[in-house]
Amino acid sequence: MSYTIFYWIHIVSYIAWLAAFVGSMFFAWKTGKAFQTPDEKKFMKFERLSTSIGAHLGALGILISGGAMASIPSGPKWGWFNFADYAWLGVKQVLFMLILVLVGFSIKRSIAFKKQVRSEEDDTLSMEARDKWNKAYKMSLIVYLLVLVNTLLGLFKPF
Repeated sequence: MSYTIFYWIHIVSYIAWLAAFVGSMFFAWKTGKAFQTPDEKKFMKFERLSTSIGAHLGALGILISGGAMASIPSGPKWGWFNFADYAWLGVKQVLFMLILVLVGFSIKRSIAFKKQVRSEEDDTLSMEARDKWNKAYKMSLIVYLLVLVNTLLGLFKPF
């Protein structure tokens, strides 16, 4: 396959991840406005869904396309972890590995929230469910901010 195809998969994956960031912030804002109402639970679930889709598709797409771009003989010769020639890419790759680890923690926290919500029968959420969602959301925000930094490193190649 051509370098250009994987390049565009890479770009689309970042866009999907950044769109999930916007969706996550929107549903978190809606969650805050719907405090202690049945809609609060719905918005929390939408926020987790947005984050799950964005993180899974984004991370998988970037991992596959980035590996392919580094391996294909055509296109720029970034190479695998070529820190000496492309320091920005080295930082970007290390940051991406950190993001993948944090995505794992985010998924774990999201699962804990979903289990808690399933165990509750009321339309409104308990403080424990809110706390679990809040922890999952904060972890997602950290991931999203690192993805944003990673995106900017790729766009501007500062060093």
